[in-house]
Amino acid sequence: MQKLSNLIGLPVLETVTGTQIGMVEEVLLDIDQAVICGVLIDSENWFFKAYGIGFEDLFSIGRDAIMVRGSEVIKDLADLSALSSIYRLQDLTSKQIFTETGFLLGILMDVVFDVITGEIRAYQVSDSIITDLLYGRQTMPLPQAQVIGPDKVIVPDTMAKLLHAEQIL
Repeated sequence: MQKLSNLIGLPVLETVTGTQIGMVEEVLLDIDQAVICGVLIDSENWFFKAYGIGFEDLFSIGRDAIMVRGSEVIKDLADLSALSSIYRLQDLTSKQIFTETGFLLGILMDVVFDVITGEIRAYQVSDSIITDLLYGRQTMPLPQAQVIGPDKVIVPDTMAKLLHAEQIL
């Protein structure tokens, strides 16, 4: 398991030529399907376009770089990022998480995923800076039902019982 925020800023390298074709600028998530759709990359070669690589075209996700077979996997992801169920990581983080009965669980700080399948597994939640320092952040399994608003996430009441101390590699 890995945190999505760890991908931001990683170089994207071609395995065939060894050249860097960009850096990860953002991650696209399909919350309804609970999967990563792809990564947006920045490059000096284009401006004001949402170019990126679909998750299925990523050869491997390492600690220090993302590997692809060749630059032909880069495509325009603007249509994909415009869909209502697709979120950018930066649009999800820093939202308050409430239960349906109005209990504040904390702030969504990161998303945990499986590097092999791209499946979203959990949210990393912060209760407060002091709690984070003393006990670490908590993780909450991805809710099967949730409402994502402009600045809040509403989850079922049962999610409060599923918060647990972080155990991410």
